[in-house]
Amino acid sequence: MSERSISPFEKYGLARPVGDAVLQTHVYKATDTLTGLAQKYYGDWQQWRLIAERNGVTDPRQIVVGFELIIPRKPLEIGRYESA
Repeated sequence: MSERSISPFEKYGLARPVGDAVLQTHVYKATDTLTGLAQKYYGDWQQWRLIAERNGVTDPRQIVVGFELIIPRKPLEIGRYESA
């Protein structure tokens, strides 16, 4: 019996069409912080709550090394749009 390919949306649960339009993940390392990841992916450390909320993280200090985080798209500023 051959193994079936599993889509990221099956692996990570219910898809959120707007936030997960481009699914990106990050494997948490011992040197990572949510503020550092927000700076890396969004250019703004203050957006760390986007990552925490999407992944159900209630205490950022309790993230286990090796945990695969979903990095949602950064919301657009009011009045701005992006073309696909």
